[in-house]
Amino acid sequence: MRLADFIDANLDLLLSDWRNFARQLDLRRSAVSEHALQTSARSLLRQLAADLRAGSDGSAPGERPAGAIRQAHVHARNRLRAGFTLTEMVSEFCALRANILERWVRETGEMGAEACDDLVRFNQALDQALRESISRYSAGLERARDLFVGILAHDLRTPLGAIAMSAQALMLADELPDRCREAATRIGHSGSRMQRMIDDLLDFTRTRLGSPLPLALSRSDLEDICARALDEIRAVHPEQTFVLECQGRLAGRWDANRLAQLLANLLGNAVQHGYADRPVALRVRRGEDGVIAEVHNHGAPIPPHMRHQIFDPLMRGPRHGIERRRAGLGLGLYIARQIAVAHQGTLTVASSESGTTFTLWLPDDPSPD
Repeated sequence: MRLADFIDANLDLLLSDWRNFARQLDLRRSAVSEHALQTSARSLLRQLAADLRAGSDGSAPGERPAGAIRQAHVHARNRLRAGFTLTEMVSEFCALRANILERWVRETGEMGAEACDDLVRFNQALDQALRESISRYSAGLERARDLFVGILAHDLRTPLGAIAMSAQALMLADELPDRCREAATRIGHSGSRMQRMIDDLLDFTRTRLGSPLPLALSRSDLEDICARALDEIRAVHPEQTFVLECQGRLAGRWDANRLAQLLANLLGNAVQHGYADRPVALRVRRGEDGVIAEVHNHGAPIPPHMRHQIFDPLMRGPRHGIERRRAGLGLGLYIARQIAVAHQGTLTVASSESGTTFTLWLPDDPSPD
């Protein structure tokens, strides 16, 4: 009996084997009924049999329309909703393969040329379905995680706002003892740092879910934006020395708040990874078809193997500055580059023994796509 015919003729038996295996995975935790899970497996097996028949014309599975791939996407989505881990889903495919082939070989007996061809094609089709299932499962898991992080970060804004307002009210109270006023100030600074981390998380999830960073473009002066960013970073690092140098006409049509966020992220990164006794420099000048802003810090060079991934999310390098004991989320440089890209600009890095320089180039008048 050809393998495709065997699968169609023994669907109930094969699904019974699957059900016995699935019970080992504790389906009581599942958000999807056992009937729905079996329906998904039944559809996948039927489509595999159909693809085996479609391949009898001599074409390879990857060269013809593979309905099993489409069904594998549905299968992976159902498994994700059911609470299957990736390991369990892969184990399910392995169990299906072993059960089908064991029963088929037992019934077929000696394997001729057609049976060997069926075996090769079945393994190719099932492997392709498995790859598609893993890909769709992983994508669904990442999206669910990003949505969760985004919702969590959004919901944290309300209690954090209450903390910040309470700290500010305490700092303005005349009768508050100095010791309590210092504690309220620390609460306020910590709240501001948490707010920046939450803002980075929201921007991160927005870009991960495929949405560009929103821009509110208006006529702005980059020198004023730099002054804002430096005021913000000095409040967090009052012991650090900063140098600002501005040359030429620096007006353009940008999102001032986003650029201040970008520069604050670069300045904060420079403090974290630079030497505490050396100044951090912010230099801005007119360039060709736009403006150029450079943030330079003195410190150990970025290792060559890390430079190509320095803008990746959740990347953190060794700290040499006054922030060496503080751990951030590793999103600052990622968000900075996303802001530059949203302005149709570029953000690059150069690092050597003389220090590290991040260079931002911005066009005068970015026009969003």
